[in-house]
Amino acid sequence: MAAWGLALAYRRIDDDEGRAYELEHATIKCMRGILFAYMRQAHKVELFKNSQSVLDSLHAKFNTATGDTVVGDKDWGHLQLDATSIFVLQLAQMTAAGTLVIFTMDEVNFIQNLVFYIERAYRTPDYGIWERGDKINHGMPELNSSSIGMVVAALQAINGVIHVLPDEITRNYTTLHSALPRESNSKEVDAAVLSVISFPAFAVSDTRLIVRTRNEIVKKLGGNYGFKRFLRDGHQTVLEDTSRLYYDPHELKIFEGIECEWPLFYTYLILDGLFRDDREQVQKYRDLLEPLLVESSSIPKFRVVQEHINPLKPISYGSISDRVSAARRRSSVMRRPQDQPPSGTKLVPELYIVPKEYIEDEKANPGSVKRIANENVPLAWAQSLYILGSLIQDDLLSPAELDPLGRRNLPFRPRQGSEVVVQMVLLSESSDLQTKLSTFGLETQTLENCAPVTISLPSALRDAYSSLGENVKLGLSGRPNRPIGTLGTSKIYKCQGHMYAFLPHFMDNEEFYLVSDNNYLVSVLEQELAFVKNHWWYPGRPTIVVMLTREMLGDFSSSKDQSDQQRWRYNHRDSKRNLLNFMTSLRSGMCGGVRVRVARLSEVVNTACIESLDFMVSPESAGETEDWHTVLKGEWHHQESQKLHSENEKDARSVSRPPRGRSLRRRSTGGENSSFLSNTIPKSPLKSPYYTEEPESYDTDAFKLKNHLEPEMAKLELGPSVTESIARSPIRGVSSNRAAARGALGNLAGFEENQGANANDSRRGSYTFDIVDMAQFKTSITNSKENSTHSLADNQKVVPSSKLSNGVTANTESSTEDTPNDGVSALTLTLGDPANVDVAGEMLVASTSIFDQIDLLHYLLSCCGLEYKIGNLGTIQSLLEEIYVKAMHMKEWSIVRQVAGLLKKTVNSLTSNVADLLIRGKPITIGFGPNEYFITNPLSPEALSAEADVREAPLVQEILTYLGSMIRSTASVFDGIQRIRTYLFIIAMREEISRLKGCDEEEAVEHMMQLSPFELKMLLNTVLTARDQINNAADSSVGLSTTYRWRNWNKSNSLKLATSGVALPSQLIITAQSGGYNSGNFAKIDLNRDGSSAPVQTIFGRGLNVVVLDPLDGVIIESASFDTHISTEESYEFVQMIESLDVGSIVIVVAKDDCAENLTTAAKTACESLGSSKIRDLGFRDSWCLIGEKGAEPGSVIEEHIPASQGPTAQLTRSFDLVAKRKMLLESYPQNSQFRMMASGAIGTLMPSNGKWLRRRKNDGALNRVPTEFYPKVWKVLSKCHGIFIGKGLLPRDPTISEKTPEELNFALQVESYLDYIRDPAERQICVECLMVVSRIAERNPEIPINSGNLDLMKIIRDAVSRFWIKWIDSHSNAAVSSFVSNSELKIDSESKDEPAVLDLSFEKHEKIARRLFFDLAQEGEEGTMAYLAKSSVQISFAVGWQNGNLHDDENTPSRGRSTVSSIKSTTTE
Repeated sequence: MAAWGLALAYRRIDDDEGRAYELEHATIKCMRGILFAYMRQAHKVELFKNSQSVLDSLHAKFNTATGDTVVGDKDWGHLQLDATSIFVLQLAQMTAAGTLVIFTMDEVNFIQNLVFYIERAYRTPDYGIWERGDKINHGMPELNSSSIGMVVAALQAINGVIHVLPDEITRNYTTLHSALPRESNSKEVDAAVLSVISFPAFAVSDTRLIVRTRNEIVKKLGGNYGFKRFLRDGHQTVLEDTSRLYYDPHELKIFEGIECEWPLFYTYLILDGLFRDDREQVQKYRDLLEPLLVESSSIPKFRVVQEHINPLKPISYGSISDRVSAARRRSSVMRRPQDQPPSGTKLVPELYIVPKEYIEDEKANPGSVKRIANENVPLAWAQSLYILGSLIQDDLLSPAELDPLGRRNLPFRPRQGSEVVVQMVLLSESSDLQTKLSTFGLETQTLENCAPVTISLPSALRDAYSSLGENVKLGLSGRPNRPIGTLGTSKIYKCQGHMYAFLPHFMDNEEFYLVSDNNYLVSVLEQELAFVKNHWWYPGRPTIVVMLTREMLGDFSSSKDQSDQQRWRYNHRDSKRNLLNFMTSLRSGMCGGVRVRVARLSEVVNTACIESLDFMVSPESAGETEDWHTVLKGEWHHQESQKLHSENEKDARSVSRPPRGRSLRRRSTGGENSSFLSNTIPKSPLKSPYYTEEPESYDTDAFKLKNHLEPEMAKLELGPSVTESIARSPIRGVSSNRAAARGALGNLAGFEENQGANANDSRRGSYTFDIVDMAQFKTSITNSKENSTHSLADNQKVVPSSKLSNGVTANTESSTEDTPNDGVSALTLTLGDPANVDVAGEMLVASTSIFDQIDLLHYLLSCCGLEYKIGNLGTIQSLLEEIYVKAMHMKEWSIVRQVAGLLKKTVNSLTSNVADLLIRGKPITIGFGPNEYFITNPLSPEALSAEADVREAPLVQEILTYLGSMIRSTASVFDGIQRIRTYLFIIAMREEISRLKGCDEEEAVEHMMQLSPFELKMLLNTVLTARDQINNAADSSVGLSTTYRWRNWNKSNSLKLATSGVALPSQLIITAQSGGYNSGNFAKIDLNRDGSSAPVQTIFGRGLNVVVLDPLDGVIIESASFDTHISTEESYEFVQMIESLDVGSIVIVVAKDDCAENLTTAAKTACESLGSSKIRDLGFRDSWCLIGEKGAEPGSVIEEHIPASQGPTAQLTRSFDLVAKRKMLLESYPQNSQFRMMASGAIGTLMPSNGKWLRRRKNDGALNRVPTEFYPKVWKVLSKCHGIFIGKGLLPRDPTISEKTPEELNFALQVESYLDYIRDPAERQICVECLMVVSRIAERNPEIPINSGNLDLMKIIRDAVSRFWIKWIDSHSNAAVSSFVSNSELKIDSESKDEPAVLDLSFEKHEKIARRLFFDLAQEGEEGTMAYLAKSSVQISFAVGWQNGNLHDDENTPSRGRSTVSSIKSTTTE
C-alpha cells in the first residue's frame, strides 16, 4: 500500500526518472503474485463456499519463490477473512485509479469466487487480524468485527466491477453495525477496529457509532506508547510463558495493566484525522508518535526479517515460542534480506514492553513506567501507514488519490431512506381474478399483460446465478445454491435482449404453512417494504412484484347457509378481506411510513433499478446461442401459463365447505421424538405452484379421507336423528382428561411443576378413543342412509365393520340402545405400539372428524412409517398431506402444526431469519435444560433438531421466523435480551394467553397452538413490547380477542378481570369520523383509555368498517370491513356479524367511499339494532358513522350523516364509564359468591399494581431481559465477594474474574446461565433488580465492603419479602387481608364460602402469597421493590446495619450512615 502511495506521489510531481512507473508496477506484481498464490488454491475456494470450514480456507502463508503453501491446513490459523478482503478492497481501489491488475477471464472468474468466499463473513467465525481466534489463544475462531468490517468494505468496493448480491452486503453491514464497538465474544474492544471505522475500510456509515467506537478504543486501550491490541493481551509481555502454545483461562488476569502498546495505532489515528480533516487529532498523535520513532542510524545492525521454513516440517499453529511478530505473521509472503535504510530514516517499532522489574509499579500506577521497544524495528505494517500519513501531511498525496472510490465520504452521505419510493406491481394469476379484483377497485395485470417483461420466481434467478463465476479450468462451480433476498428481487434484470422481474422470496412457492395465512403475508410485506426502504443504496427505485392468486383472495361470495353463520369470526373470510384492503390501501402512496407507488409494470420500468445479466453469457460461446431465457423464466412458467389458460376455460369445481369450530379437544399423552428441522418431505402433488392452500384447488378425487363433519353440517347431511350421536367427536371419548392433557403438552404446560419429571416419560404418548361411541356413530349413519333422502358423497361411504377390537362389537343392524357396553369401551393407542394398527386403520376409514383422523395417522405413523399403505386410502404420507391441505383450508392451525411436525416440514427462510438474529448479536437456543441446543452461527435447517411435542417443532420455526422479521424492522424491542431462548419465549406467550383468557396452562397451550401464524406473531409482539404497555390497557392480541373474553363469564374470567396484569381503565372515549368518496374518502377511529389515546390500527376498506369493543375494559375484540357497495352478500356477512354479538357490545361503524349501493334492508335493520336512526336516509357515497351498542334503541346513540356533496362528518365523540359497566356485571352474581369477591376487588384492589408489574416481571424474566450495563455491574459486584448464590447455583469469583472482562459477551452468557437456576420468571427478574441494587450501593459507597463469603441473593429477596409482608398486613384491615388470602388459596373448582375462615397470617405460612404481592410492587419509590431490597441487602450483605429505617455502621459514624442512606434513596428512584 505504501509503494502504491509513493507511486501516486511520484506521478503527481511528474517524476522523470521512472520511479512512478517502477513503484506502480512493483505494486501490480505484488498484487498479481498474491492472486496467483490464491489461484493455486482454487479447489479450497470451491470447498469453502459451501462448507465455511477452517480446514477448507485459503492459506495465509506462501513461499515467495513458488507461491506454494508452506504450512499444513491444521498448523496455522489460515482462515483470515480480513486478509482476503483487504486484497479485494485494494484491487477495487487500484482498478478505480486506472491501474490494471486483472488480465484474463479466468482471473475475473476467480475474483468472482473470492466474493462468494467472503460474502458470508457475518456467519463465519475466523481467526481474525491477530491470527489467534479467541483471546485465550486456544485456536478457536469467532466472529470478529474487524473481519466483517473489511468484508463490508471489499464487497461495497468491488460491486460494479464484480457482481455482488445486495442482500449479502446488507447482512454483513447490519452485523457490523450491531456488533460495534465489540470486536468478538471474547474481546469487548480491539484497536484493530480502527481500520474498519476509518482507513482503509471506511465500512461504517453511522457517524455516532464511529465516534463511540473510537472513544471506546481510546478510553480502554490508549497509552503513552501506543494502543493495546485488546484487554489482557499477553503477546510478547515478559510474563508470557513461551513454552506453551496456549494460555490457561485464569492466566489472563496477570497480563492486565501490562499489555504491550503498539505505536501502529497512532498511525491509524493520524490517517483518520487526515481523512476527516481533523488537524487537532493529527497533531496530537503526531506528537505522541515522534518520540517513539527510532532512527536507522541508532540500530547497530539492521534486523533483517527472514523466515526459514521447511515445507516438509509444518510449523505448529499459534506457537508463541517463535516470537514471530504480528507484522510478519500478517505478511502473505516471506521477505528477502534488504539493505540498511539511509541514515536518519525514522522507523516505527512494533511494540513497547514493560520491563520485568517495573511490572508491579505499572500495575499500581498505570502509565508511570518507561517502556522499551522490542527488536522488531521497523514493523512494516506500521511503517507503511506512517509513510502514507507523511505523504498526505506534506501534500504529496491527497486522500482522494488514496481512496479513488470515495469510501471516506460514506459516513457523510445523506441517508436515502426518506427518499426511497418503493414501486409495486400487482399481478393476478388469471384474467378471471383480474376481472373480479377490478370490481373491488383493485387494478392488476396478468402475466400476459406484462410483456415484454417476463415474471419469474426467485428460484429462477438463483439458478441463473449458479453459473456466475463458473470456470471449468479452475474447477469452480459458481455461486452456491442460496436464496435471493428481497433487495435482489427488487431489481429488474436484462439478459440477451429480454427483461425479467422476480417475485420476492417470501412469496415463493413454500412447503410450510405460513404463506396460507393472508394476515401474515400482509405483515411480512409491510416489514419487507420497511427493510427495502432502509437498505436501498442503488440507482433507480426498488420494484416489488406481488402475485395475487385465487387461493389467497378466494371467492368473496358467501353462501347463506347455517355453516357460514360464524365464518367471519375465525378470520376465514376476513383474512382475505384484509389482504384485499391492504392492497387497495397501497394506492394512497404510503404504507407504514414507506412511500409506495402502485402502477403497471410498463409504467415503472423507466424509473426502476435495472441490472444487466449479460456478463453471464460466456465469451467462449461465440457462434453458439446460450438460452438464458429458459433458465430465467423458470421451468414452471410455460406449464403454469398453460394451466392458467385451461383453468379459464373450464368450470370451477365446487366442494362443500364444512363449518369450522375451534375447540380444546386435542389432548394426547405425550409426544414423540422429532427432528423438527430434519430432511424435508418432497412437495405434495396436491400443491399448486401458486401457494395453493384450499381443497377446491385440487381434484377432489385425490382426497381419500372423509370430509370433516361438525354438528351443524351433520344436521344437513345426516338428519336430526344422527345429530345427538356426533354432538361430540364421534370417536374421541376420554382423551381430554387432565392427566392425558398434561402429557400431550410435554414441557410446555406445567413448566414449574414438570422440572423434576423424567424426560423419558413425556416422550411416550397415547390417544384414547371411545369405541362404543364409534359403533353408535357408524350404526346411526347406516340407519340414516337407509331412511333419509340425504346421502353422503361417494368418497364418504362408510365401510361396514362388525368388530372393532378387544371384543367390542358394533351391531350395524341394531339401534344404539342395543350396542354392547359390557366389554371394553375405551381403546388406548400408544405411540410406537403396533398392537392396534388394524383397528386404527378401520377407525380411520370410518372417521368423519379431522381431529380424530390426524390422531389416528399420528399413531399409525409412529408404528408403521410414512410409506405404510392403509387399504385403498394410500400411504400415510399422502394422507397426512391431505390433512395438511384440508386443515389449512379450515384454518385449524393446531392440526396444521401437528402435520407439519410429523412430516418435518421446514420454513424456506428459516436459515436467513436465524442469521438475522445472530448477526445482530442474539445467540439462539432451542429446547430446555440438558436438551438445550445453542446456535451461535447460522446453520442450515437440516442441522437443527429438537425433542418435544410434535407441534412444538413447527412452532419453534415460526417463532424464529417472526423474530427474524421483527429484528429487521424494530430491533429496539430486543433491548436487554442477551439470547433468544425459544423455549422461554413459548413460556412467556403461554403466560400471556393464560392471563388474557383466564385459563390454566394446558388450555393456554392449546389456544396458542390454534392461533393463526399472524395471530401468533402478534402475540409474540405483545410479549416483546409488554414492558412498554405497562401503563396502558393495550388491545388483546389478534385471535385472543373474541367475544369469548366476556360472553360467557365464569370464575376464571372474573379472576382475570381482577388480576389481568393491566390496570383496567375507568373511562373510554371513542372518536369516529367518516368521509365519503367525494369528501376525503377516509374512515377514522380513535380510542382514549384513561387519557392514553391511540388510533385504531386496522385497514379500513370501502363500505362499512366495524370495530367491536369489550364493554368491560374497552379492548378491541373484533374488527371487520364489509364492501356493501359491491355486493349484497357483503351485507349478509355484516348482518351475520351483528346478530352474533351479545347485548351490550360497543360497536363503532364508519362508512368509507360508498356503503349504500348494495346495503340491504336486513343490513339497515342490523344497524338499527345498534341504535341507528339515520341509516335509512343513507345515499350513494354519503358520509356516515355511528358509535352504538348492541341492543340500543334507535336514536339513543351518537350518529352523524352528511350527504355526499356536503363533505365529511364531524368528529363524533362518546364517553363510556367502564367502572359502571363492570359493576353491572358484578351485580349479576349472588351477593356472597366467590366470583363477586374475586372480581370486586378482594384480590384486585389489594394487588399493589393490579398485576401490571407482576406481568412485566414475568415477561421480562421469561425473556431474560436485563437493564443497561447490567453485566458489567455484576462483574464489579462479583469482584468484591467470593461468589454469588443465584438460586441453587454459585457463580464463583475465581476463575470467572480472571478469565473474563466486564463487557465480554462470554461473561454475560455465563451470568445468564446461572439465572436459569431460578424457574419462576418473575423471581428471576427480582434477582436482576437485587443485583442492580447491590451494585449501586457498592458503587456509591466504596468505603463499605461487602461481607466476606458469598452473596446470597435468595436470602436477601426472602428477607425483603418478609419485610414487605409485615408492613402490608399492618396497612390493611384484617377482614380485607383474610378475604384476599382465602380467595388466593381457593382452588378454581372449590365451592365458595359465605364467610372467610380465620387465617394464620404469618409470613412462613403465606410466603407464596407474599411473594406474589411483592413481585407486583413498582420498582421506584419508598414502597418499591428496590427500597425493600436495599434495606435487606445492607443488613445481610454489607458491613453495616439498619435500624429504624436509618443506615449505620458498626462505629455509628454519622457521615457514613447519611451518605449510604442518601445513596440508597437515589438508588430506589432511578
